[in-house]
Amino acid sequence: MLEKISSLINSCDKHGLASLLRSKGARPFIHRQLALRLITAAVIISLLLAVVVFVLEYRRLGKQVNNRAAEVVSNFNDQIQRLGLTLEYQQEEVRQELKMLLIAGKSIPAAGKLVYASIYNLEGMQVAAEFDSKHSQIVTVKELAKAIEERLRNKPISEQSFKQIKGTPFIRLSFPLYDSFGNQSSSIEGIFEVSERARQEVTSRIARSVSGAIATVLLTTIILYPVISRLINQLTVLTENLVESNVETLRVIGSAIAKRDSDTDSHNYRVTIYSVALAEKIELKPKIIQGLIKGAFLHDVGKIGISDQILMKPGKLSEEEYEAMKLHVQHGVDIVTQSEWLSDAVDVVGYHHEQFAGGGYPAGLKGNAIPVNARIFAISDVFDALTSKRPYKEQLTLDTSLEILSQGRGTHFDPVLLDSFLEISTPLYEQFANGTNQVLFKRMEFIILKYFSKEYRYGDDDQSV
Repeated sequence: MLEKISSLINSCDKHGLASLLRSKGARPFIHRQLALRLITAAVIISLLLAVVVFVLEYRRLGKQVNNRAAEVVSNFNDQIQRLGLTLEYQQEEVRQELKMLLIAGKSIPAAGKLVYASIYNLEGMQVAAEFDSKHSQIVTVKELAKAIEERLRNKPISEQSFKQIKGTPFIRLSFPLYDSFGNQSSSIEGIFEVSERARQEVTSRIARSVSGAIATVLLTTIILYPVISRLINQLTVLTENLVESNVETLRVIGSAIAKRDSDTDSHNYRVTIYSVALAEKIELKPKIIQGLIKGAFLHDVGKIGISDQILMKPGKLSEEEYEAMKLHVQHGVDIVTQSEWLSDAVDVVGYHHEQFAGGGYPAGLKGNAIPVNARIFAISDVFDALTSKRPYKEQLTLDTSLEILSQGRGTHFDPVLLDSFLEISTPLYEQFANGTNQVLFKRMEFIILKYFSKEYRYGDDDQSV
């Protein structure tokens, strides 16, 4: 990881941020995601097609069986009427005819055979029933027949349905029976076993359909992938250019404000470096740190709306002038909220003068009501003010600066955040407090690369420095 970071920092120094952002973009990640999602879509579509084809094929089989069975039942009904059999009183003769019906039910080509038939009156009571006594699963067939009888007692059922018994599909059939006057006199129920041959044919048709569908989807994916990939490349270039432009604009605005206020970029660089270091110390999410970076750069952007007479005054401001100076916070909020990309900078721009115990401005917020980025920046801003030379003061030592910071623990500063900052303050001071613009610039380039380069945001979960 350290070697990778060193390489990135050197690349920043040699080639600049813009070219490095472009070369380290999100394209490999996006292309991997595109390929993965296209493959996933192909698998899902294939599975859905398999289910649809399965249902359609078994419906087709059921319709074939139902049509043939309807012919057999029609012949059975004609035979009952021709013999003049009375279902209620000539049950033995009716059972003989049901046996013949079972034999006729075995003649449905390639589909299977009828293994159970029973007649029910209009009240759902069974009149006669016959089973294929030689069937290998006669016990389970009888259980299914008993379930049918229980359901018919409550309400006659006329639809066709499938039932799986020990891996073998059965079709339940139901047809009305009519008397010689054309009135329904009863109904006949049957259980039809789907043959192995029929199952194999259905499976074969499903396999062919699914294979064809998979081939079609994969071929379509192969054809579309280069087109989508090319469009994504173009979109990625535009997005990278937009990010570069936003970052450059952010830096230019921050630099302009810094030069108007203190004639140096160093303050903006240092407070951003300190703030990011503290945010990483408490393991703040990268997305939130992005807003912290923007806010740190633009924390005093509202001073553009303050007159030079007040901003450049060498002495102490009057009460009226101080009130006017405080308006820079609202000016800053008005500026950054005009940009969607800068909207997350509001936490710092609008609240970095709030104090943990209250008493700050502009809203007088207390404790955790102050956004975490503002609480972080408040520590970094004061630390840099204490350890830097200003026109109105000399640079203080690290020990003196930390002592002053500690005096504001729980009043001006969040005590938990301050304790975390004190743990990292010494190496930050030694490396950056007196660092040259080149050192600060190089570190800032790395921070921007880390939190705004898509390679880091998408491809590297390790956000440590």
